[in-house]
Amino acid sequence: MIRKIFYIACFLLVNTFCFAQEDSVVVEKDTFDNYRLHKLWEIGVSANSYKGDLSNSYGLWSSSMHLGLKFAKKKRWNGHFNLSIGNVRGENYTYEFSNNTTPNQFFRTNLVTFQFDLQYNFFRRKHWIAHISQGIGFLRFLPKNETGVRLQNELQTRAISETYGNVSAIFPTSLAITYLLKNGYGIGINTTLLRPTSDYLDNISLWGRTEGKDQVLMVKFYVSIPAWKIRKFFIQKNTEKPSSR
Repeated sequence: MIRKIFYIACFLLVNTFCFAQEDSVVVEKDTFDNYRLHKLWEIGVSANSYKGDLSNSYGLWSSSMHLGLKFAKKKRWNGHFNLSIGNVRGENYTYEFSNNTTPNQFFRTNLVTFQFDLQYNFFRRKHWIAHISQGIGFLRFLPKNETGVRLQNELQTRAISETYGNVSAIFPTSLAITYLLKNGYGIGINTTLLRPTSDYLDNISLWGRTEGKDQVLMVKFYVSIPAWKIRKFFIQKNTEKPSSR
């Protein structure tokens, strides 16, 4: 399933890139000035999948909600802030490490992320933005078992004296494409690999068999809204006169 989603996203990006290369008409430099698209708010949802000690591949899916702010004034390099709230989960009820160990075989982890991304627009046209990005941020995570008990407090599920904090740095890498409508609104898809520095999203590390840190893949679908339209909406609301009686 994850491979199909990844291939579809890459297919859309490659075809859009080829289309942009074949287009001999160069869009005016002030296109985004005319649209007033220097700042775009992004609201979206994502499908999340985990790979780690309880899963060798991206399998089970859960979800997150996202709120982002994209600075789109520059043609090639732009900044982007993103906040997300959601969860990931994994299970392997046949998992064993060795004799006399009792690792958890299920987890569900609440996630809160905040990050800044530096985006490179490998093409940008009147209605299209496609970019790759590298970011930095932090992740707050809280793994629980089937009954909702915090696994961080269940010391028998890890090696002796193995403790961890529930905040981790992340270095997200993303590939995304946005289509802008004539009114300035947009729709898009973003594929992100979070790359946390913690190996405890599933509560297992020393008793794990998978090399490297736990990973989270997010496939996000979002709508973008010009910031000036949101400001205009609230200004109109505040300046409306009460109806006469």
